[in-house]
Amino acid sequence: MPFAWTAIHLLNIVSSVGGLDRLVPDCDTERKGHGTWNERKKKGFERMSVGEDMCNFATFRPATLTVTNFFKQEGDRLSDEDLYKYLADMRRPSSLLRRLRPVTAQLKIDISPAPDSPHYCLSPELLHVKPYPDLRVRPTKEVLEFPARDVYTPHTTYRNLLYVYPQSLNFNSRQGSVRNIAVKVQFMAGEDPSQALPVIFGKSSCAEFMREAYTPVIYHNKTPEFYEEMKMKIPANLTDNHHLLFTFYHISCQPKQNTPLETPVGYTWIPLMQHGRLRTGSFSLPVSVEKPPPSYSVLTPDVSVCQ
Repeated sequence: MPFAWTAIHLLNIVSSVGGLDRLVPDCDTERKGHGTWNERKKKGFERMSVGEDMCNFATFRPATLTVTNFFKQEGDRLSDEDLYKYLADMRRPSSLLRRLRPVTAQLKIDISPAPDSPHYCLSPELLHVKPYPDLRVRPTKEVLEFPARDVYTPHTTYRNLLYVYPQSLNFNSRQGSVRNIAVKVQFMAGEDPSQALPVIFGKSSCAEFMREAYTPVIYHNKTPEFYEEMKMKIPANLTDNHHLLFTFYHISCQPKQNTPLETPVGYTWIPLMQHGRLRTGSFSLPVSVEKPPPSYSVLTPDVSVCQ
């Protein structure tokens, strides 16, 4: 579940930093509510089209944007539909925004126009795109697109990727203090802990490939929702022993002496091969309190295994 949110109006940034006058809203209409919904919607589209015509990226200068206006998001109170309403009210003072809890934080964003041919590029597979004369220079990473429709382009690079999205967990039936929950995900080639493969793409502050990935800790929530994406570069030759292992931890916010910071509270897994094919889709998995027994990887977690 997201902790906090904010909004940035990119059109205003491009217009102001590029030396252009900001678009002045029709204050009377917005303040007094005059005009029908269709008229206001039409006026908004006209402003957007004018802004697109006025933005000359040739004169756009690099800028650093500092954002300090954040609001706490509480999943059980703020739905996605409500969030969209708040985003629409960010442009003008509104009583709706006063109901939200502000969060003290600071975010700095560097904004600059992209050149026609960026230098020091990394492909989506983190391969260096030549020329790459200096390995010490901060790279530019190419983002892999998920096109909305089929794009007929030649494949010039071998690519075998798997995306994992942990979504939600229900620990309401669990006894004890299991509320600060994080999930560890591993791509395993077997049951031994040493068989976790370094195939998970690391974040910008980590190594290129990791053996494990973690979701953020969800504080005081036995039914957390997660918004994490985990990208994996999987081997071409998969066997029946390859599987995804999920380990659930309770994180102690106030650690005591001789007490571990993280305590395992559950396990589950997904065998990746079924009838010689890769298993994909949505899964609802049972969570075991105890560690999986030997030879578990060829079975689904809903099968009762006697140790």
